[in-house]
Amino acid sequence: SRNRQDGEARVLKGQSVSHRDDEIRRLRKRKKKKKKVAKSSKKKASDGPNRQPRPHHKYGVVERPNGTKRPLRPNGDTTETSNEARPNNGNRPNQDNDRPNSILLLEDKDEVEDLSCFTSGMYDELDADIAKISRGISNQKAKSHFLGGIVRLAAHDFMDFDRRSNIKLGPDGCIDDKHPSNAGLETIWCPSCEITKLHEEKYSHISRADYWIAASNAVIRQTSVNNSLDLKREFRWGRKDKEVCRGSGQRLPESTGCDQVEDVFLDRMGLGWKDAVALLGAHTLGRGDNTFSGHHGSWVSERQSQTFDKQYYEDLFIETWRPRNMGTKTQDWTTGAGSDRVMLNTDICLVFDIDSHIEHDTPCCTRTGICPDREASRRKCPMYKGGDSRRQAASAAREMLGGSVQSNNNTPFYDAFARAWGKATTIGRDDLKPLRDRC
Repeated sequence: SRNRQDGEARVLKGQSVSHRDDEIRRLRKRKKKKKKVAKSSKKKASDGPNRQPRPHHKYGVVERPNGTKRPLRPNGDTTETSNEARPNNGNRPNQDNDRPNSILLLEDKDEVEDLSCFTSGMYDELDADIAKISRGISNQKAKSHFLGGIVRLAAHDFMDFDRRSNIKLGPDGCIDDKHPSNAGLETIWCPSCEITKLHEEKYSHISRADYWIAASNAVIRQTSVNNSLDLKREFRWGRKDKEVCRGSGQRLPESTGCDQVEDVFLDRMGLGWKDAVALLGAHTLGRGDNTFSGHHGSWVSERQSQTFDKQYYEDLFIETWRPRNMGTKTQDWTTGAGSDRVMLNTDICLVFDIDSHIEHDTPCCTRTGICPDREASRRKCPMYKGGDSRRQAASAAREMLGGSVQSNNNTPFYDAFARAWGKATTIGRDDLKPLRDRC
């Protein structure tokens, strides 16, 4: 404009080029600032006396960065938290916070507090909500997929952590949904998926990373024997979400063998063999599907695939596993005459030394006496020999049996899983917090 040119001309007169440029930039910045202040004042004046009073709610009002507000609980519900689905056994960790600009306006108060609150009651209520969704799924295979899928979602969020990288990633509410390793998770976390809608409608003040882990804890507790594996004490909250996590899918383990287990759990995450073996025991929940991963079936029997217990390790030792789809990218293991059971190379390798057999497309059976595959029955898959570092994995798998295959002792598995899950879900963070009694 002419006024702008006149002002700049006054600045230019009698000054060096570089100094003139600096003065022009300062002049333009001042004008921008004045416009911004004027615009802000105008908006405040328009809001003035006609401004609507804040709606109040039991937990407060969430004010998003775009200015919209909503109660922390939907439909103005102010009923007390229901703990019917899980007993309240004390306060424990918790964390939230992937909406740094959100604020919590507490009821009957005008002061603004940071929206950094995850209470023991909220944790229990989320547990009850997950149980309600699960009860509403009548198809047993679909229910297995749902339960296992929630745990898999949280696990895939933390398994991309790399302590050696400048971009460490880890549990941040972000997965690469286009990567083949995450195939099938789009049926667990999507706009129309039940747990996604639950988050948006009721728990959006909680970061996705915290929510996924708390939801997984709920599934694990509900499906453990006598609800005895309660991870509430281990839970911490306060993780920040990322909207983009390029390369995270490439860090997830492929199903090729124990080199992948070593690379992801030991080298990148810094865990031990016992931790890795315990975390892989989560395969006892859920099932694979040809449509998604190319690996079809459940790791344990369909009846057992909704129970979080040591059955995974029992079946590793007592079932007769033989290769399937040898020489292809979807090569895995199955047992019996049917095809609705599956183990991956990353499972079988915890006990059996199968690397050379896979590399040379030479099938073997974990038990040769009753192996239905004639070619595979000629060779028994060997155990690890002394001095092999992977014997630590085999020893850990035996420990998870709780003394014997026939025993009902899940304590060694549950204890090892709780420790490993606590490490994995808090990895890379030293600022996470325990659950609060109240906000």
